Amino acid sequence: MLKKIRIAIKTTQRELSTSLFHQKHTGEVSGEPETIELMMEGRYHDDGTRVTISYKEGELTGMKDARTSISFQKNEPCLITMTRDGAVRTAMIFEPGQRHLCMYQTPYMPFELAVATKKVENHIEESGTLHLIYTAEIKGANGQYTDFTMTLLPDISKPLGT
Repeated sequence: MLKKIRIAIKTTQRELSTSLFHQKHTGEVSGEPETIELMMEGRYHDDGTRVTISYKEGELTGMKDARTSISFQKNEPCLITMTRDGAVRTAMIFEPGQRHLCMYQTPYMPFELAVATKKVENHIEESGTLHLIYTAEIKGANGQYTDFTMTLLPDISKPLGT
């Protein structure tokens, strides 16, 4: 089933004072939090075994024209994959208590990115919410502690093409 949806995203970020590349823990949080709240249209696809939510990024996120997709297998709801295509490209994996490395492609150059996930609360199928707490660091730059909440909103839920 493929349907149009409305998505609310709230992201709060804080700078890290320690490196994910040199330590096994997820970094010490410092600095003032910066919160961004967005509302957008997207697509929800459930093929019976995998759920995918996709939306276009806007200017506020600094990734204009990029498409973000968040997906998970129904039998592994706490293993989340986030991919981005467009001006920036990446594939990040969020798994509680795990650290994953990936490449972050930009128009300027590729960067290695470390993502350490502290928490995944996936209630997309029950109440339409996904909550992630993770730290991410591009090698050689300050890392970011991120508290990400996505909420699927009622309404625009007619199947596409009708």
